[in-house]
Amino acid sequence: MKLAKRVIGIGVGLVVVLVIAVVVVFVSIDRIARTGIEKGASYALAVPTTLDRADVGVFAGTFALDGLEIANPEGFKTPFFFRLDSGGVEVSLASLRSEVVTLPVLRLSDIDVYLDRAGGKSNYGTILENLKRFESDTPKGETDTPDEKEKPGKKFIVNRIEITDITTHVNLLPMGGDLTQTDVVIPEIILTDVGTAGEPVSLAEITNIITKAILASAAQVGGGIIPDDILGDLQSNLAQLNSLADSGVGMATEAVQDVVNQATEQVDEAVDQAKEQLEDAAEDLENEARNAIDQGVRGLFGGGDDKEDDDTDDGGG
Repeated sequence: MKLAKRVIGIGVGLVVVLVIAVVVVFVSIDRIARTGIEKGASYALAVPTTLDRADVGVFAGTFALDGLEIANPEGFKTPFFFRLDSGGVEVSLASLRSEVVTLPVLRLSDIDVYLDRAGGKSNYGTILENLKRFESDTPKGETDTPDEKEKPGKKFIVNRIEITDITTHVNLLPMGGDLTQTDVVIPEIILTDVGTAGEPVSLAEITNIITKAILASAAQVGGGIIPDDILGDLQSNLAQLNSLADSGVGMATEAVQDVVNQATEQVDEAVDQAKEQLEDAAEDLENEARNAIDQGVRGLFGGGDDKEDDDTDDGGG
């Protein structure tokens, strides 16, 4: 009887421990996911990354995140390099339990990117330089310090990444401010077949791909908007990395082309408005000049018509 009670007691104890473990996992899973994303992005770009919120729906097979912010490298005064307001994905529970997680669609929206230059360097140049280690022949992490190495984790295949409402703020002068900044707006970028052409990719590699896609799109759309020296520097830095096509990743160009046309139309419209304003201003100046000359001539000759009227009045008396 005592043995039976002891066995039952052990069994109940194991059940309690298991329940507590499950509760701890469920309570901690959002924090674990947030930490994983922060570390993956920080490793990829070699700058601090923070995430405001991660929400894992275990039974629903959903994941959402808010407020992903990637800091600038040291020496730049713009608020950050990259900020994502919201993102989300749906995934099957079976895939979550496997070594390779397949994501049908990853959606990212409301993104701000700052392109800044200071002291002969650029924040985007430093970021892209940090991404080079993903494309070298040296195995990942071999040349990194122990703290910088990416720990083994799940790999991903993403069939489609939808990136919407991207604004790239280009800082024109070191002082910054609205008057020294121009914006490049990209409504949508579509990436396909991420991790399907070769080996599945890590979170850090997904960060690498998304960063390159946004900067490459900004370079495409920015012709006529971004100053030539900054645009040429950005294109030169991108050219030192493998293209997305080299990684088997497809990037839709229709939306980008639409934006190019829209941006061109906006520039043409702005030029036309400026011409009209200059013409109106010139006409106003011409009229003011004529009035001033006319009044000056009248004053020189004693008042013009007013003097004649006085003479006529005198003669009539």
